[in-house]
Amino acid sequence: MDKVDTLLPLLDRKYLIDTLGKLIKIPTQVPLGPNTLMEPDDPKLIHYVQEVIRPELQRIGAYDIIEVPRNQLVVMWGDGTAEESLLIMVYTPTQHANLMNDPFTGKIGIPQGTQDAGPSIFGQGVSQNKAHMAVMLTILKLLSEEQVRLKGTLCFAVNNEGRSSHDCTEAILSALKTTPGQAILLIGTGMRASIGNRGRVDIYVHVEGKATHSSNPKAGLSAIDGAYEVMKRLRSIQLNEVHPLLGKQHLVVYQITYDPVAPHTLPARATLKLDRRLLPGEDTDAAVETIRAVLHDMKPYTVTVERGVCMLPSLTEENAQIVQQLLHAARVTCKREVPVYYSTSTFDAGGLTSQGIPAVMFGAEGESEGILGEDYVTIRDLVDEARILLRVILNVLSG
Repeated sequence: MDKVDTLLPLLDRKYLIDTLGKLIKIPTQVPLGPNTLMEPDDPKLIHYVQEVIRPELQRIGAYDIIEVPRNQLVVMWGDGTAEESLLIMVYTPTQHANLMNDPFTGKIGIPQGTQDAGPSIFGQGVSQNKAHMAVMLTILKLLSEEQVRLKGTLCFAVNNEGRSSHDCTEAILSALKTTPGQAILLIGTGMRASIGNRGRVDIYVHVEGKATHSSNPKAGLSAIDGAYEVMKRLRSIQLNEVHPLLGKQHLVVYQITYDPVAPHTLPARATLKLDRRLLPGEDTDAAVETIRAVLHDMKPYTVTVERGVCMLPSLTEENAQIVQQLLHAARVTCKREVPVYYSTSTFDAGGLTSQGIPAVMFGAEGESEGILGEDYVTIRDLVDEARILLRVILNVLSG
């Protein structure tokens, strides 16, 4: 029996479930509305990180904590006598399951309409971040209680990225003395290994007209009509490039806001937010300039185009050590095969792979009812995630 097999039965299942239940009760959600970017120092996140996560880390014996700008923490574990290093990141903002019933109760039940899901824990953000935070706290608790020595270096980062950028990850990497050799980003993937995704840039199109009463449209210049003309022109843009693994380029309007919103008033201003997905090798500024060019003459409207936040594309080779370690750990520990896939979403992996750090995204997630609906993880997957990650950590960092 190897060291991992000795430690696996000692993972505290009760602590894992109880801790997740407590975390679910703490709101970290982005409020509904047009402002979808959450700052790292939002009061909710300050409370969650500094008054909940930090004290719990100290209580379980994880004392070596690096302070990182943007309200972030990195827990260091290992004596560094071996070169191997592993960065594991868990995130704090909750962006989805916005219309969930009872989002903060942490109730346990059987998901409706699922086949053999088994007992599950419900709560907003449980699959995006809170299940994975509970998993890492449980693993660190075990390492502390059993005085497990790692010759390599484990860096566990509490990442506050809620602005759809890589700013928080860049701050974490800058705070570390050496660049991690590989990384796991814990987020709900349905217990699959996501090893690639397209990038994304937000593009803001501002339309300026003139407000008028809806009874007399000719007296003004409705921004609603201006926004309609913008969308017609955007449809003329040809995006034909296709990546063999990541799919096609992509452009869609995902939000329109008008101002002023007043009784029987045609608004003077509109802002359209565009989602432009990027393939590896694409120039972000050139993608924005394409939008600017097609909207260059919108008279009598005044139209400006602004580049917003950006996340880079990501690709990790399937034969990378961290990917193979994850697949092996799942197979040996839980007798389950972890499928490898390329995500249609864009997330933070590009902030690491662009720095030469192989990164894989992985984590428990219930069957989705849609982006706004119920969020849950099964207890089976929650426990399996903890067991798999413990084996990965020990296999990679035990020297």
